[in-house]
Amino acid sequence: MLARPKRQRQADIDQRILRLHTAMADKLLRNPKMLAPVYEVLEQRYQQGMMRYGSYLLWHGILESYNQPEQFRALLLASDTRTASLRRQTILIGILSEEERQAALSA
Repeated sequence: MLARPKRQRQADIDQRILRLHTAMADKLLRNPKMLAPVYEVLEQRYQQGMMRYGSYLLWHGILESYNQPEQFRALLLASDTRTASLRRQTILIGILSEEERQAALSA
């Protein structure tokens, strides 16, 4: 069995992460009360030094666009390498149940 190149493995992982973030964006937009805990995670990670200022600003900008659903989705799901990297260390934790996570990954 041949091993897939690292670049292909990374692309596959990014695709799975994108599917999860698509499901999380949809759920967040349906449930505005879920946004406050996301802001708390963002602030905690930044205050604890787990996130650089640039990532903090990018996440904050994405969250600030929440009231404009199309823009929120576009920013969160952007295909550029910086946003893909940002999603790899997501602050959107606890949004999906295990069943929702599995459904997103199998879609």
